[in-house]
Amino acid sequence: MSHQHPRGSIFAEGSTSPRTSIPNAFYESRRTTIYSQGIVIPTRDSTLDESPPITVKVCQQTNESAVHFKELTIERDKLPNYEYNIELAQRWLTLEGKNGRIHKFPLKTILPKVQMTRRVPAKQLPRDVEVDRRRRLFNKVDLCQELAKAGLSVEELLPSEEDYFGMSEKTFKHFLPLSFFDDPGMESHTPEIWLSLGVVEGDQRYPLPAKAFLPLQQSLRHYEWQDAAVSDYDFERGKWKVMILSDECCYEVPGIQIMFLAENPFLFVERLRSAVEQRNMAESQIMMETIADCVLRQNMEERHYYGNKLLERLMANVNTDEVFYQQLWHEIYLLFEHLMACYDLQRFVQISPKQFPMLRPDIIARFLPKAFVSLQSEKEREIIKGFKIDIPKRGYEVLNSSLYYTGGGIEAMSNVAAECLYIETLNLFICNFAKALPLADFLGIQQQQSTQVSGYLKNSWPSKLAAGIIMVLRPLGKGWLDIGLDKWRIYEMCKIFRFILQTKFRMQESMQVLLENSIETFTHFLSDPCLGFLDLDESYEWTSDFINSEFPYAKPIFSLVISVTEDTREVIYSTSPEEFPPALKEVFKKSLEKTSGVRCIDAETLQNLRFAPNLFILTVELIEDLYVRCNDLLQRCYLKAIGPLHSYARKYERFVEFYLLHVPTYMAEYRAAQKTSMQVKADILEHKRCKEEMREILPASISIGPFQVIVDPMKQYMIRKRIEIVKRIFEYYIDRMYDSNERLLERCLEIYNRINEKPQSIEHLFDIRNFALTIPELVEQLRADIQIMWLEYDMLDSFFYNLPDHQFAMKWEAYAWPKQILDRLSTLKEEQKLDIEEFKRLHLSECIGFEERLESLNDEIQQFSLQFNPKKVMETAVEVKKTWKVIQDLQKLGETLRYRQELFELEEFSLEFLASIIEGFLPYKNLWYACQDLVKLEEATVGNPIVNIELADVWQAMEVIKNSLNEALEIFNEKPEIQNVANYFLQVLDEFIPKYNAIQDLKNENWLYLHWQELGQRSGMDIKYSAAMNFQYCMRKGMMDHLELVHEISEKATNEADAIRQAWEEEERRKEEERQAILMRKAMRKCRRDIV
Repeated sequence: MSHQHPRGSIFAEGSTSPRTSIPNAFYESRRTTIYSQGIVIPTRDSTLDESPPITVKVCQQTNESAVHFKELTIERDKLPNYEYNIELAQRWLTLEGKNGRIHKFPLKTILPKVQMTRRVPAKQLPRDVEVDRRRRLFNKVDLCQELAKAGLSVEELLPSEEDYFGMSEKTFKHFLPLSFFDDPGMESHTPEIWLSLGVVEGDQRYPLPAKAFLPLQQSLRHYEWQDAAVSDYDFERGKWKVMILSDECCYEVPGIQIMFLAENPFLFVERLRSAVEQRNMAESQIMMETIADCVLRQNMEERHYYGNKLLERLMANVNTDEVFYQQLWHEIYLLFEHLMACYDLQRFVQISPKQFPMLRPDIIARFLPKAFVSLQSEKEREIIKGFKIDIPKRGYEVLNSSLYYTGGGIEAMSNVAAECLYIETLNLFICNFAKALPLADFLGIQQQQSTQVSGYLKNSWPSKLAAGIIMVLRPLGKGWLDIGLDKWRIYEMCKIFRFILQTKFRMQESMQVLLENSIETFTHFLSDPCLGFLDLDESYEWTSDFINSEFPYAKPIFSLVISVTEDTREVIYSTSPEEFPPALKEVFKKSLEKTSGVRCIDAETLQNLRFAPNLFILTVELIEDLYVRCNDLLQRCYLKAIGPLHSYARKYERFVEFYLLHVPTYMAEYRAAQKTSMQVKADILEHKRCKEEMREILPASISIGPFQVIVDPMKQYMIRKRIEIVKRIFEYYIDRMYDSNERLLERCLEIYNRINEKPQSIEHLFDIRNFALTIPELVEQLRADIQIMWLEYDMLDSFFYNLPDHQFAMKWEAYAWPKQILDRLSTLKEEQKLDIEEFKRLHLSECIGFEERLESLNDEIQQFSLQFNPKKVMETAVEVKKTWKVIQDLQKLGETLRYRQELFELEEFSLEFLASIIEGFLPYKNLWYACQDLVKLEEATVGNPIVNIELADVWQAMEVIKNSLNEALEIFNEKPEIQNVANYFLQVLDEFIPKYNAIQDLKNENWLYLHWQELGQRSGMDIKYSAAMNFQYCMRKGMMDHLELVHEISEKATNEADAIRQAWEEEERRKEEERQAILMRKAMRKCRRDIV
């Protein structure tokens, strides 16, 4: 037998392990660096190091892929040629770099690429809207967070450069470069297209903004995703030239370390995850193959191989020599031993997984090649033919048992599927609002949406399903899918029974999809903004400012208006945060419950059969567990959300006092404080500063998770209040300045009028002259006050405040008054000389008239010596008063004339005659005044109620009258007629004393009502006591005849009261003695116990 060498072996020459799952890029016939990063360029001005890498690995590529896959080649000229007119960039992205340097990037370099079909399916968003939304979503993605979600840490992405930089082999976790496993097919653009995005305005090319995984502060062990500018691409080495914006250091890195801003971040994360997974698998396989090859085996060359029937039969028709035959056996046993070593390694890994963390227990299934499916043997073909299967008959049986044996059944079920698919696109909740809503509006919209959808499910959906089935199956007539059946036995035997049952199951499946999508969408819609709250403690406090939120969210769901309540003086929200958990739970539950009761289509489809009226499909029963989990999540989220809302509200407690400040009360207290102009200015500046501070530190609204807290009403209210207070302070200050200015004008006008008025007398003239001497000093004081007023007006000028016209005129009028006063003072002396001569002439005539009035007054006084009728005491007293009034007037006039004599520098004016007249008139005056007072005293004492009479005042008045009458007897000893008048009234006084004594007895403090009764019984008088009773009433009853009885009863009442008082005092004294004795006994008893 001749042996021929086979075309190739399953192993490469000199290798002991097969090539299975390592990517083809790893085996390309080219020199490839095992690390992914180029030379680090410390500064922007340094040049690239073009020395070749030190460590390389060369792999030979086999032609196995050409055997199984045919290469598709398309000529360049066959492709359509498109030209795109790129307009000039209208907008730019600017990023700040080192030392504040600004880097500009064209707009199209930051627009993420979105790949969508031109034709959009029905009931989906338009393509432009969807593209814009996806771009907005891509722009908001945080790359580090997405990498963390994908499980990609910094250690997984670090480039392996230990060989080039002389680092330890344990510095990095992986030894294969990640760029070897990069899939270029997942890139959005080719390098040429990426570079063309930065070309604007002709041939000028700008860098591309990107996120690059580069060293932090030029450290080879610390990498981060940083803002960078991509400027060029090396097509030979396959690396991008990148500059970090923070320190402006340049690097050359492969594309897998760069994510352009105009790139789909989710696709880039998937690209990184795939590369990391492929790299980990390659490293694991290399480790497994290395460990398996290191296991010691027997010498394969000296081993005796036994024959194998399968191998001998296969090699029977092959011409080979004995050497090739032995080599083939050696190859087979080598593969066998390698496989056994892998099995041993797999068992060892399963026993001790911690020693090989890079290997998984299923290493053989993951890495070793799979066996090919062999063709069936002839014997097996004969066995299959022995079954004698009739293919046409089997097809008929399949159609006979299938529901879709006819096109009508397929079309009817297609209608059912179309309606059910539409149901699956519905949602019980609206989860996309243009703006945040109050809780009440949100609940109303959700209830309306769930009611509308549930109404469609209960009414329109079953009717449309039944109509679609009837429209297709009714023309089919009799058969397995006959909808005109009227007998239950036949119905249960036909396929229409299974068809209706299948429709019911399809409806339930759609309902389950609808409910699950609604629950998941609603839960994600409400819980995603609250996920940051779940890890918060109960003692959480807001640490940020008013504007920047610690829990930002792009589209808040609920709107809350923050304000302050006057009752409790607390910061509150328009909707209490505690209302959200029960309200959301209620609307969640009620909306799902509305979908229960969707009827089956049996009765509407098979109208000749009778069905129970309560045939419904399963709805909420299908999603009970999912509802419980989602509802618990919502409750946890919104219970946790209460803390941050209250914590943020507590930051506004500093504004509570000002928010509730009553401006009129504040201004009343401010006016009462009477602050200086500097203090007023400081207060105005403080209010203005607080107003600007509120505008700066308070936001119009802030998002706290799902809540949009609207602060603008409270902010604008407080700003308006600050403005109003400033306005009120200005008005108060202007009013105060108006009052001050008015007082200054009144002072100026008063000074001017005093020196400008016409003198009415010589005294007035000298007063004006004396006042004129003080005017220079007054004018200086006025000028000082006006200057102070002027400085206070400067405070208003500093705020550019416009004074009213009338106050502006008053200001300048006050400024001009001192000069007018001094001008008037200069003409005053000449005018007064003429007035003095005129007043002197008038004075002399008045002196003559004064003498004549004294003569007539003396004659009038002499007439009183002829009036001595005591019955006309009141008339005479009135005449005396009139005469005394005239005397007093003349006395004042005499003093005035004497003073004017001095002013005119004339001889002294004599008033001796007036004094003699007064001396002669006083006895008459005292006599008749005393007589009149006695008459009035008696009338008042007798006529007023007894309880209101003050006996001490009456007795004092009687003494004064008596003294005056006795004095008159002595003075008028030569006029017996007048003495008779005095004696008459002394007798009247003596007659009044018994009445006084009787009144004194009746006013005894011990006189009681029973004494009045006793007086009436003993005297026989009918006296009815009352508080308004006077002594005149008693006199009419005849009390003057029983004065002694009155005095006796009064003394008796006094004695009885004294006896009662003494008995009471004696009793009190006895009780006090007994109490003291008891205290003494207690003290003695305590003293004995202390001694014992």
